[in-house]
Amino acid sequence: MTTTTPRVALVTGCSEPGSLGAQLALSLAKEHGFRVFATARNTKSLAGLAAEGLDTIELDVTKPEDIAAAVKTVKDATGRLDVLVNNAGVAARAPLLDTDLDGFRRLLEVNLVAPLAITQAFAPLLVAGAEAAGQDAVVLNVGSASAWGTPFVSAYGATKAALHSLSDSLRRETAALHIKVITVELSTTQTPMGSGEKEMRIVSSTPSGLYDNWDEIDAGVKKAMGDSFASAPKAGDVARRWAAALASPKPPRRMWDGYLAWAFRYLFPLLPVASVDRVMGKSMRTDLVRDPLAKA
Repeated sequence: MTTTTPRVALVTGCSEPGSLGAQLALSLAKEHGFRVFATARNTKSLAGLAAEGLDTIELDVTKPEDIAAAVKTVKDATGRLDVLVNNAGVAARAPLLDTDLDGFRRLLEVNLVAPLAITQAFAPLLVAGAEAAGQDAVVLNVGSASAWGTPFVSAYGATKAALHSLSDSLRRETAALHIKVITVELSTTQTPMGSGEKEMRIVSSTPSGLYDNWDEIDAGVKKAMGDSFASAPKAGDVARRWAAALASPKPPRRMWDGYLAWAFRYLFPLLPVASVDRVMGKSMRTDLVRDPLAKA
């Protein structure tokens, strides 16, 4: 049975006005007529979206009680969910050998475990949404081009590589349940996260000493990231493309977006591993790492 009531979407990670989450929530509501639940850990940061008529929910994606409360809010209000966007995430920068393992576990909790936990919790409402709308519900998981193994954002990239694999498996497991899954491989975009403003510090307090000039390396990495940020697409433009895909009755299984997205989609899969190593190393300044055997 189909209905003409608005389709319903929930987007995590909407706390920053310039973030992809906030821009996507607005585009779904204003351009495609969705009823949108925008979430963040602090609802005060969602005041702008609330003023635009969007529903807002306080949600820390790592807290089971928050997830359960969010499900109840959406169920009581609409009884269904058509689109779930797992956008909330956290980035970090550090050499793998000097990565604090507790920090890495926190990254995994936010970037990998939380999307699965939220999808599990909302799955019954997604099935209800598919029945009500007469078309499959959609889960969009925001991955990253860092999954290719970008140096010095390695722990973050590892969580996103795992999310890509999880999304592929989820897509195959839920197809018969009328839930489609989109994986976005996102490279640098003009957002607070893309600028490096919103990064978790995970450099170990007891580093190996093998990167004794880490401050110099980190400065080079920051400059490289800043250069790509200046040429990256704006969050609003990216959000509109995603919103159009989510509103489509035949959404793609995978999307690529952000700075040099074409290279990650078409070029990197064809290159020898050694060539990818060279490109990644040059772009992220591995040349600044000192050779310990060259010391006098």
